[in-house]
Amino acid sequence: MINDYLRLMKPHVIWLLVLSAIVGYIAAAPSINLVKLVELTVVGFLSTGGSAAFNMYYERDIDSLMTRTMRRPIPSGRVNPQGALSFSMAISLVGFTLSYVWLGVWVTLMVALGWFFYVVLYTIMLKRRTWLNIVIGGFAGNAALLSGWVMAKPIDTEAILLSMVIYLWIPAHIWSLAYYARDDYRRANVPMLPAVVSEEVSVRVISILNLASIVYMLILYYVYINSIMGYVLIAPAALAGVVITIRALVKPTNSNFRTMFKTSSPILLLFLVAVIISRI
Repeated sequence: MINDYLRLMKPHVIWLLVLSAIVGYIAAAPSINLVKLVELTVVGFLSTGGSAAFNMYYERDIDSLMTRTMRRPIPSGRVNPQGALSFSMAISLVGFTLSYVWLGVWVTLMVALGWFFYVVLYTIMLKRRTWLNIVIGGFAGNAALLSGWVMAKPIDTEAILLSMVIYLWIPAHIWSLAYYARDDYRRANVPMLPAVVSEEVSVRVISILNLASIVYMLILYYVYINSIMGYVLIAPAALAGVVITIRALVKPTNSNFRTMFKTSSPILLLFLVAVIISRI
């Protein structure tokens, strides 16, 4: 039972958002307060986990129709929908409260903004209505990084550009999954881009976005950080990402897009780790 409630929080998904907040703080802070870093991690885990649990609750009908998601805790019957809703609201409120007490108003504003973009705009208002759902809802990723940044100093151009790494990464990441699961999305009547446009258009858009995301990471790292240690991580990851993307573009099979999806998270992870290494 406990494990099923933890699964509602999508820990395999939210950890990158929590890490983004940590990176935002480390990138902005002249010195690192380990206590504040731990507090930010707890707040991030609770608030993003709460939004993910609400998403699981709200999309239980969709999940029951899709092969990829029908074994999740709610559609499989292991967790009661009302219990999932109560759980999501409880941990979200605890996250907001701890954020205000520990970290202050500005961090809490960013945390709440990220929750709003994912829960209200993406999950409730847009996901079932338009393929632009992830384009608009993706700003939750910006808010995650900015929540860490404002712990140390006000938002500036560097903060916005750094947060755009997350924003640009999200559509290609989600749509590469949606490409190989497009029949699932069509069955559930969810208008993800690969489910509503031709495969040819999907392949081009996703591939171009993935390449653009990788190139943006490299340019941003060069302009604002430019550390040799970081390049050791970023350069091989970027090269692998480009090769995988071109392969998917030339030979658009489900397997190649699954590989693109699976490798996009490690590429972002290595970029974030490179930022951390350069600032400590």
